[in-house]
Amino acid sequence: MIIEIAVGAIALEGAVLLAILVPTWVQMRRTTREAERLLRRLNEDLPVLFREGTQAVQTLNEVATDLRDASAHLRVLGNAVGGIGETINQVQGLVRGGTGTLLTNISSLLAGFRAAYGVFTQKSSSHHQEGGPSNGG
Repeated sequence: MIIEIAVGAIALEGAVLLAILVPTWVQMRRTTREAERLLRRLNEDLPVLFREGTQAVQTLNEVATDLRDASAHLRVLGNAVGGIGETINQVQGLVRGGTGTLLTNISSLLAGFRAAYGVFTQKSSSHHQEGGPSNGG
């Protein structure tokens, strides 16, 4: 009788184990099929993604090279513009200094003309007052 109970208990345990394992195996089969589908799709899509990624990296490298070249040209242009600005500042300084000197020279010249004019007007008016033009003295 004990053997019959033990055999019955073992049979019951086997049935419970099968009741648990069968759905687990079914789920594992579904998961395996989905994994296979995913791997097939990745095998199809990954090469395309790698090609597109490679093209994107090559394009970025070309853009970086173009930017490097453009920045070198801009550096040269900036140096040239800086040189032009420096030349303009020097010319402006010369013009400012030269203008002051020129105005001083012109005012000195005008003062000289005024003085000469004053002398000539005084001599001519004094010469006319003494008796008019003379023939020798």
